[in-house]
Amino acid sequence: MIPLKIWLEKYAEIAKFMGYEIARDRRATKIFAEMLKAQRIEPPLNELRELLSGRPAMIFGAGPSLDDNLNGLLRVFPNFYERFTVMTADGATQALVERRRIPHVIVTDLDGDMESLLYSAERGSILAVHAHGDNIERITRYTKEIISATKLIIGTTQVEPVSPLQNFGGFTDGDRAVFTASNYGAAPIILVGMDFGKVVGKRSKPWLTHDVYAWEDKRKKLEIAYRLVSWLAVNFNSEIYTVSENVPLGTRKICLEDVNRIVEV
Repeated sequence: MIPLKIWLEKYAEIAKFMGYEIARDRRATKIFAEMLKAQRIEPPLNELRELLSGRPAMIFGAGPSLDDNLNGLLRVFPNFYERFTVMTADGATQALVERRRIPHVIVTDLDGDMESLLYSAERGSILAVHAHGDNIERITRYTKEIISATKLIIGTTQVEPVSPLQNFGGFTDGDRAVFTASNYGAAPIILVGMDFGKVVGKRSKPWLTHDVYAWEDKRKKLEIAYRLVSWLAVNFNSEIYTVSENVPLGTRKICLEDVNRIVEV
């Protein structure tokens, strides 16, 4: 696991680059922690460890390549769901649910499709729900509804954690999923639909009906996500693969046809 001190130093750089007030992140952390405590939610960390420790993980991002790659994966490796711990970054959940695959773990800050998230929660997905300075309203609006669907909730933060919240590292939902899998010793980790490019996939936000060019704030976030996965792969985890064209440093590009071979090694 990445030492918290190292991550907090990294996040301080990110906050400065993005112009964020870390005090708002701390406020969100405190609010969410109090809400979870009030409902006696204990994070299912043992269950998460069992899903990830020493197991292969496949992480789906909401990039523009998601649907094509998911369809291709179902053709060449139809039993991937049984062989991998499947994690989704927020809006990518919808694509799997539409294909009758319920993610084992969903990493979300609650700005994706809530219907598919709640559907999955009711069917056993662990939800790693993230609190930050820009989603306090969503946290306060949706937490009770989520708790009514599942108790398998791990609250997360990107600043100093307040119990029961955790800090696994990571900034966007996608790279935070990679950090979570890596911290719990998942290997190998295969990224699908995590494109880190200049186009935002239609699954990324509920109001998008098609892929669009990234707006400035989103472009910066994708750049940070790319750099964070590179930093993680180079310094902490060398078993990360991607099927997308933008290949973070330290990770390896593979084809969908390679997935079965890699997991058999």
